[in-house]
Amino acid sequence: MSALMPFIRLMKPHLGWVLLGSFLGLVTLLSSVGLLTLSGWFISATALAGVSVVSAQAFNYMTPGGGVRAFAIARTAGRYFERVTTHEATFRLLAQLRSWFYAHLEPLNPARLRHYRSADLLNRLISDINSLDNLYLRVISPSLVALVTAVLVSLFLWWISPSLGVLLLLALSVSGVLIPMLGHKLGAVTGRDMVGQASALRQRTLTYVQGMAELHVYSALDKQQLELQQSQQILLQAQLRMSLVSGVTAALMTLAAGLTTLLALMIGINLVTEEQLSPAWLALVVFCVLASFEAVASLPLAYQYLGKTRAAAENLQEITSQRSDIEFPDQPIVVVRAGEIQFDQVSFAYDSAPVLQGLSMQVNPGDKVALVGHTGSGKSSIINLLSRFWQYQQGRVLVGGVVVESYPEQQLRDQMAVLSQPVQLFAGSVRANLQVADAEASDQQMLALLGQLGMTEMLGSEGLDREVGEGGNRLSGGQRKRLGIARALLKTAPILILDEPTEGLDIHTAAQVMETVFSYRPGQTLLIITHHMQELHRYDQVIRLDQGRRLD
Repeated sequence: MSALMPFIRLMKPHLGWVLLGSFLGLVTLLSSVGLLTLSGWFISATALAGVSVVSAQAFNYMTPGGGVRAFAIARTAGRYFERVTTHEATFRLLAQLRSWFYAHLEPLNPARLRHYRSADLLNRLISDINSLDNLYLRVISPSLVALVTAVLVSLFLWWISPSLGVLLLLALSVSGVLIPMLGHKLGAVTGRDMVGQASALRQRTLTYVQGMAELHVYSALDKQQLELQQSQQILLQAQLRMSLVSGVTAALMTLAAGLTTLLALMIGINLVTEEQLSPAWLALVVFCVLASFEAVASLPLAYQYLGKTRAAAENLQEITSQRSDIEFPDQPIVVVRAGEIQFDQVSFAYDSAPVLQGLSMQVNPGDKVALVGHTGSGKSSIINLLSRFWQYQQGRVLVGGVVVESYPEQQLRDQMAVLSQPVQLFAGSVRANLQVADAEASDQQMLALLGQLGMTEMLGSEGLDREVGEGGNRLSGGQRKRLGIARALLKTAPILILDEPTEGLDIHTAAQVMETVFSYRPGQTLLIITHHMQELHRYDQVIRLDQGRRLD
């Protein structure tokens, strides 16, 4: 349970909703028991009262009939409001969990996350957190309700006969503790495996879909499909094993309920024979015992999947327990020369693979600089070091005349606007994506910039309200690129860094985009990573890299 305790503690802000849901669940369950119990007595008593005209006329039909209606109404209303309340509590908890997880994930630098694929992190954020609803919705609250119900109903039967009360308490204890424990033991390993198998299947599926074009080119589709089918089959086999466990525990619960009802019937018949119990109350006892098992009926399945829930919790804690390799100071600093970039004999390696080797360069405020070189020459690593996503091993990196290690995180982010590769867009409108860079930007300012980039036609009649889709999937590749450039240009920062800004654009559009980039903020330092050798005369510096070394 230690893996689950941090998530149980997260219930505190929503404890009111949890307790209200549990209370309504208790009311619903007691109403259900009361309805079946009173109905059993009412039917039996009515039948016995009809033996003679005198007893039939003397029998009070109204009071028990009203009680049956009251229990039925309370059961229906309680079930509705219990479902609403418990699901509201669960959804609030899951929403808080996602915010909590992202709050721990966001500060981690890429060096910490390099061993995790994006599909794996997304799976933890969605699927693993969703798995925790079993903890809140099916384990904690139902267990509390079952405990209180067992005690109250056993006390009621104790009032009728101590032997009946003891029998029911023992039966519910066995059924509510031993059978769920058995289900948990049988399903713990399989449930844990299901978490990893479901994650692997999602990752393989995502890889298959995203890489379908390349797989088709290299005639590897059949192989990937076979691996995908094998992963699916492994998961299906695990689900089958869990279904078999569910069948075993359900059968044991039914057997326990039947045996307990039979024993209660035998005790009740003996009490009736000894005239310690009226015949009509015999039906009450039997139906009360039978109905009380509803309190524990759902527990075996919940505890069976507790291993899966624990595995999901451990997956989340694996991320949230980590700390960033990069530490930012809290004290703001004074920027000496805004817009200046300096690398002084910088060496950097990803693990043991050298990327930059003794790199030195000086970019003065307002300079327009092109970084050129083949793939793997270290160009993108320069962005990572400027942003402090990674830490270099030797030398110094200065921004604005100050070493980057002296900057608080937000102040360092304010020094530069970056267009990464690939462009990251968010599901929402064009306006919302642009306001990420400048929340105060006016519609006129955004429209004017998009017009300079040749995107007015793309907006259509919707204008800035046009939805870009998940990851910008409603836009073409060139439109996504230009929208990303517009967002970078909108940010008021001394340094603008663009990674392959014209990649995928035709010659005319690329020229239009670069003209806008050069003219939009004339005094802004511009650092452009590019493979293209055209128009290099426009730059103040052209820095050529090869295997992490500067060639000139």
